[in-house]
Amino acid sequence: MAGETGHITAMMDRLGILPDEWFERAENVPMTKAPVRAAVMSLFRPLDGVNILEIGSGTGAMTVELARSAGADGRVVSVEVSNLSARTTAINAERAGLREMVTIIEGRAPEDIPDGEYGAVFVGGHGPELAAIMNRCFKLIGRRGRMVLTSVTPRTTSAALECFEGLTGEIGFWRIHSSSGRRAGSDWLVTGGNPVDIIWGDKT
Repeated sequence: MAGETGHITAMMDRLGILPDEWFERAENVPMTKAPVRAAVMSLFRPLDGVNILEIGSGTGAMTVELARSAGADGRVVSVEVSNLSARTTAINAERAGLREMVTIIEGRAPEDIPDGEYGAVFVGGHGPELAAIMNRCFKLIGRRGRMVLTSVTPRTTSAALECFEGLTGEIGFWRIHSSSGRRAGSDWLVTGGNPVDIIWGDKT
């Protein structure tokens, strides 16, 4: 076990994020994969001491990364509709030693998003209420704060961009086509991931 922990720590040090295999998983619970997490986190830094709002935690991979970056003085509030996802997120936050920094609200967005001021917002889950969620979250962002959203469908990307255009002129958009390699004997195999769109907007 000690050797495994050391190997994971070494991987984390190289990547700046935890490897996918570190996280506890549950069947049919989505997880933001490592290359996308790395890209999203690069758009948020620095987050030290920041209060962060997350919509849709899934496995809790982004929850953990956000909490790690927020440091001891920051907090993450995550709204998750699925009981199984909320429980999996809690397990992973506990494993990372960050459970006290993470508040998991089992409820629906936008109606169960708590009041407050947040320096950063990550929207990983949205469904048909995307526009209402984005509008609600943007109102809660402090000046110079940023909201980042991930999308795996063209329709969601189009809707997110349209909503951001109504909220702010400071918009960015990346489409990530990530692949990962693993050793296979004396060679390497490359496995491609699904393309993911990352859209962000800043509160000016």
